[in-house]
Amino acid sequence: MKLVLFKSCFIIAFSTCSLFLTAQEDEPGTIHIKKESNLSKAVFDNTELRLMVIDRFGNPKDNKVVSYKLWIKSKSATREIEGYSNNLSSEMINSLKKQTKAIKIFFTEITVRDDNGHLVKLPDVIETWFPDCTNCETGRSKRR
Repeated sequence: MKLVLFKSCFIIAFSTCSLFLTAQEDEPGTIHIKKESNLSKAVFDNTELRLMVIDRFGNPKDNKVVSYKLWIKSKSATREIEGYSNNLSSEMINSLKKQTKAIKIFFTEITVRDDNGHLVKLPDVIETWFPDCTNCETGRSKRR
């Protein structure tokens, strides 16, 4: 009787130990957590000539734009200018004001500092720049 009891206790202890060891092997070694940012995109304000940051709810934010690249694409050439603040630099403004026709402008590699001080990369911005009418070329007059 003692031998049967000893064998059954040994079997139960062995199976419990093996279950415990396999349960430890199935557990993940590390847990990865990805923090979501409240900042979702940047938009170009063509009246104040600056980049504005928009949060995920659509509200404008006052976060600082750390860096970006402005690409000005005209028919003759494409020009790249680097920027380091929310406002466009005088070089960028002069390049845009020299344009005589509507052109595409691209803001790429936009990096913004969030509320906690971390750097956040935002998606590219594609806009169309329309020049002042004082710079517009006068086309041929239409004949009727």
